[in-house]
Amino acid sequence: GNAHAGIHVTVNRMCSVPDDLVKAYQSVAPPLLRASKRLQKTIAPLLKEEGEGGKLKNLQFGKRLDTRALHHEDGTFFTRTRLPSEEQKLAVGLLIDESGSMSSSDRITYARMTAIVLYDFCQSLQIPVTIYGHTTPDCEAGVALYSYAEFDSIDSSDRYRLMDMSARNGNRDGAALRYVAEHLSKRPENQKLLIIISDGQPADYGYSGTEAEADLRGIKKEYSKKGIVLFAAAIGSDKENIKRIYQDGFLDITRLEELPKNMALLVKQYLK
Repeated sequence: GNAHAGIHVTVNRMCSVPDDLVKAYQSVAPPLLRASKRLQKTIAPLLKEEGEGGKLKNLQFGKRLDTRALHHEDGTFFTRTRLPSEEQKLAVGLLIDESGSMSSSDRITYARMTAIVLYDFCQSLQIPVTIYGHTTPDCEAGVALYSYAEFDSIDSSDRYRLMDMSARNGNRDGAALRYVAEHLSKRPENQKLLIIISDGQPADYGYSGTEAEADLRGIKKEYSKKGIVLFAAAIGSDKENIKRIYQDGFLDITRLEELPKNMALLVKQYLK
């Protein structure tokens, strides 16, 4: 069942973006946008061949190992066969843990950088993308969600909203995950990818330990039946716990500086 029935969820979204966030974005974005553009160039041949069949090589993730690619230093060891009739439509969701521990080792900064790269990457390739952060409220039970980028945003300021991402309080992961998964499940695209960036286990009053882990596994299984592929990028010391929770959807991000590139490469794979 739903372990979050009766838990109040508040969605926060800036109506207007203050100048300081715009300036902050402009100061950090240029190298990140260049990285996004380089990744986009690797997609161009793929988009040109859209609708054609054939073997897809040099994938970073997969089940079929290409032994001739084992010398690749970037980890692109896998191959997959795509049928000519496969559609290339994809929608992406990104959910970022904004618990207080994300301030450690500057994790929230790298999460924010990842959001900037992924947002530009998806927007430039016309891939629908939504980005949320989550934590718990200051003085009450519940879940606080932060809507940074929406599928059908009515303005062009979502890139600046990303700069408000911060390390805050606790994390009731299941309620946040269920909310964003439901949001993504309503999209018409035939492929849906939901990426979670987290540095630890759920930590909220009455929601932790094995029961919380079971809840997250149940949500992952429930929404996989609705066509949502879920990956959890673990960037903290609780990697083994996160791996136990998300199992085949676990990504170990040891070097934080590689987080933006790895997330864009993950999206790239599901364009194929």
